[in-house]
Amino acid sequence: VSGPLCSQTIPLDESLSEITCKYGSKMLLEESDKRPRPSRMRAKKQTTSHLNPKAKNAEYVDDWQGAVPWGISKGGDGFPKFLCDVTVEGLAKYLRCVGIDAAVPHSKKHVNRKLIGQALWDKRLLLTRDAKLLRYKYLIENQIYIVKSLVKDKQLNEVIKTFQLKILEDQIMSRCTKCNGRFTQRPLTTEEAIKAAEGFQKIPDSVLNKNLEFWLCMHCRQVYWEFDSAKQKFRKFCDLIE
Repeated sequence: VSGPLCSQTIPLDESLSEITCKYGSKMLLEESDKRPRPSRMRAKKQTTSHLNPKAKNAEYVDDWQGAVPWGISKGGDGFPKFLCDVTVEGLAKYLRCVGIDAAVPHSKKHVNRKLIGQALWDKRLLLTRDAKLLRYKYLIENQIYIVKSLVKDKQLNEVIKTFQLKILEDQIMSRCTKCNGRFTQRPLTTEEAIKAAEGFQKIPDSVLNKNLEFWLCMHCRQVYWEFDSAKQKFRKFCDLIE
């Protein structure tokens, strides 16, 4: 190497030889250094999977096994209770139509920890189509079921058969589809329905002229009518479990 600051020219081979002799011991690679190191993102993913073994096989969880949260052995009252998240909100209304207690999240914001906490606190089984929820390590055993069907009729059919729910005819249309509340024990007269709906619900004149039975939700005060057609639609679910 030569230059204006060098007093003499040093052959290239001699220069490399001196560098090797001087620093050679520090340049040796350990066996582990020869192998490529995984990225931080990959390492973090592996660590998370190790902490929560459910994450590895979440997508393969299929059939329901074990006790239900509302069971007597679990401290429940023996009556089926579900919590339907935003992916199966339509199923919640269908479950209510056949008299099954089906709640929806307290918060409209999709916060998984609060959703699971609500299910645990109320001893409800969480219904969802979001398989990622199975990855949460604070889930307790048999607290969640992944609904496989897409259509509401088939979803209801799936839940009834999976959990062996017996649907009686007098259960049909016994819950408010809006809030999950119960109805008054007797139907309202036309005059009572008009008074109950005054201020927040308009009952069409064509309905009032038919001399129908009206039912009032005791929780949200919603007025319903023409239950016969709805009962006919859901009566087919009574015979699923013999």
